[in-house]
Formats: sequence, C-alpha cells, structure tokens
Amino acid sequence: MNIDVNISHIYASPEHHYFTREKFDVGNAPTNDLDRVYLKEGKGIAGDRFEFSKYPITFISEEVMREVCSELELSYDPSLFRRNVVISGLNLTQLIGKRFAIADVSTDESVVFEGVEHCAPCTWMNAVMKKGAFGLMSGRGGLRVRVIKEGPLKTGNNTLITEDNFELLDPCEALPKPMFPKGS
Repeated sequence: MNIDVNISHIYASPEHHYFTREKFDVGNAPTNDLDRVYLKEGKGIAGDRFEFSKYPITFISEEVMREVCSELELSYDPSLFRRNVVISGLNLTQLIGKRFAIADVSTDESVVFEGVEHCAPCTWMNAVMKKGAFGLMSGRGGLRVRVIKEGPLKTGNNTLITEDNFELLDPCEALPKPMFPKGS
C-alpha cells in the first residue's frame, strides 16, 4: 500500500522542556527545524534529546496540530508540540504495530520504521499552549517509532509504503485506546 504524505517539519532539540523540570516550568532549549536528516538503525535524529532512547523518534499529524490550535484559538506553531516529524496525509495510530518505509518521491531513497506505540500527550501541553491542549490531543498525540533500516528523511512530498492494507481513517480521528493490535 502506498500513501502520499507530506513532511512539513523535522525537529530536533538538544534538551528537554518537560522532563527534569518543575511542573509547568517551560524550558527554553532551541528547537531546530531541519530540512533533511539521515537516520541510523536504532537511533534517532543526531543531536536530539531522545537520540539514544528506546523509541527515539516521534511523528505527529499536522492535521491534528492545526485542529488543536484552532480549537484553542492559538496561532499555528508546530514546534510547540515537541514531536520530531510533522506529517500529513494519514492517521498515525493506524501504524501502531506496523513496519513502513518513507521514500523521497524524487530519489526513491527511503528509511524503514516500525510504529511502536501511541505518543500520549503530557500535561506540559497545557502549560506551553493553553489549558485544554492535553485533552484535545488525547488518543492522537502522535506515534513513537523505531528505525529499522537507516536512510534519509526529508521534508516535502514523500510516499509511505507498507505491506499492510487498511482503510485510511480521518487523520484527526482519535482512537480510544490506541494500542498494539492483538497478537503483535
């Protein structure tokens, strides 16, 4: 199954804004907006705070972020969400438990990921944006992934390739318990 997707941002930040801080103390570490990264197997984005963690990369739906900002009457700023890859064109919770590649449409270079688990929002979202952000993101906070096969990832038009076939859900639809499919 091939799905046309767009990656509008790839972010990396060298420090945490939430972990190791007092409750609702928002940090000021820079958030770097990158056009292209090379991802190594089992690692995250070079220089990111989660580069060497168990699940080093997080994806988030641009459609969800725009809806959250609209509901909260905030200007759209995707860097506030503190996820690595901002992608549009599909519901990310459908990739939990699945392997998929993202290929550059101009070169066919790709990187292979495994969708590991839902990236639940934290209450920090209320502090950095506005009260209600945490609730609006529930069940659609993003996707934690693991790099299975290294390769380049770039902003712009890409193709998501998976051997799994499924009906595409609305990217903004929240799943009540976005967990691994049974038997995984």
